[in-house]
Amino acid sequence: MEEKLAKQSDSETTPLSKWTTESEKLENAKNLLYFKQDVGLKYDKRKLASLEKQSSAQASLFVKKFGREPRLLFLMSVETIGRAKTYKDYLRLHETRTSKILSKRFNINGANVNWGSWRQFAASTDDSSARKEIFDDFLEKSSLLTPIIKSRFDTYAKTLEQYELTPLSSYLELERIDYDRLLTLVDRLGSGLKDSFRASLAKYSEEILRRDPEYYDDFYFFRSRIFRKYEKKFPTKHEPIVRIVKTMKEMGLNASKVKVDRVDRKGKSASAFCAAIKVPTDVRISYRKSNPLEDFSAVFHEFGHGVHGVSIDSDATYWNKYLIANGVSEIFSIFFEGLMHENLYLREELGLDEQVSLDLLSRFRFNELFFATFYSANSTMKLRYWHDSLDMDEANSLYSDLTEQYMGIRYPGKYWQLHHVMPDYFLYSPSYLIAAVRAFELSKSLRSKFGERYWKDKRAGAYVFSLLQVGQAIEFDGFSRLDTSAYIEHLKEN
Repeated sequence: MEEKLAKQSDSETTPLSKWTTESEKLENAKNLLYFKQDVGLKYDKRKLASLEKQSSAQASLFVKKFGREPRLLFLMSVETIGRAKTYKDYLRLHETRTSKILSKRFNINGANVNWGSWRQFAASTDDSSARKEIFDDFLEKSSLLTPIIKSRFDTYAKTLEQYELTPLSSYLELERIDYDRLLTLVDRLGSGLKDSFRASLAKYSEEILRRDPEYYDDFYFFRSRIFRKYEKKFPTKHEPIVRIVKTMKEMGLNASKVKVDRVDRKGKSASAFCAAIKVPTDVRISYRKSNPLEDFSAVFHEFGHGVHGVSIDSDATYWNKYLIANGVSEIFSIFFEGLMHENLYLREELGLDEQVSLDLLSRFRFNELFFATFYSANSTMKLRYWHDSLDMDEANSLYSDLTEQYMGIRYPGKYWQLHHVMPDYFLYSPSYLIAAVRAFELSKSLRSKFGERYWKDKRAGAYVFSLLQVGQAIEFDGFSRLDTSAYIEHLKEN
């Protein structure tokens, strides 16, 4: 089809190749500005407004000239139009969280604790009452976010409706899975792991807090505090960025092109993230230091995204470079983060002794259990939000029920509005669970083919590279059946 279109004159239609070239330029320019916003740097809002307007016009031109084929490009164009109509609400959401969701009583690094720094504060203080006060204060202030989130979600849904799509249908098509199968997958993970999670939570809550866990002792608090015993005496000479780049090099993968922003500035996202500004030549990672173990996990995770971005073939189609399902991109971030969950890797690559390694593996397992049950609640809520057309109050109530169901702790319903994924993305949370299962299947496949030290085998790296370089065009048949049972047993047994 592309060749046929390219042969037609400009008076008849816009050739697809010309359209994609112009669209990629706009995408690159927007990505850079959004990256600057997310890392707390100044950016030109007027320029961003202009770029969003141009992108929307360009996407509308595709639909007018080319219709619904290529299908992925149609989905991408509609998504672009929808995001252009909602980007102002996205900016308002970000600015409100950093400027109004803040504490006037508590400080960290000389500044008021805000949405971007409260996880660092929670991980650093031993004062549970202070954490609870901030948590409750932020929950109350989340009412400032509610109308922004609702406006953004409603506008996006109405825009997609014009093209006979919904946020849910578009998401499921891109992830190549149907609603019932995905909802079942999520429930199997949450239900299958809840008992193991609760036992592990009770153990580490007693160690860390000397009490039963409460709603304000959330995933991000435990994810950091679980490693606090190693905060000042983590027994390795290695630095996370150098180590993961070296490991990838030994596999034949080149991550040296990935740029890293590690500055801890005001307004920077609380969570580490990777931004593919221009694929494959400008891919960047942002993170804020927390403690050595969490830094290792965050850096290994984001470099999985990073090496994906720089490995995609420069000649790949525009949509295979930029319209990558989250359930695809997260496979490789979770896979490389998973190296930190390998006993041999901890001992041989980081130089840890057996006792320390086994202790860390137990703590990583706790984090994985927390992740799986927490995201089962997150995922189910977002899937049902769109499928059942819930309003914000119904979503809040359902979220409380789901956290109690899968985690054993009833979270205040508004908590999801303070999260960095739940309100920022129309649908993303289920992708983490899809990818977690597939990342486990990938590591299991590599281990069976190339041995326990697969990360030192260039044949394993060559196979991973073959998956990375095609972007969205990845085929799963060679390593994944999306089978939750082995993943569940793996977490329950370790």
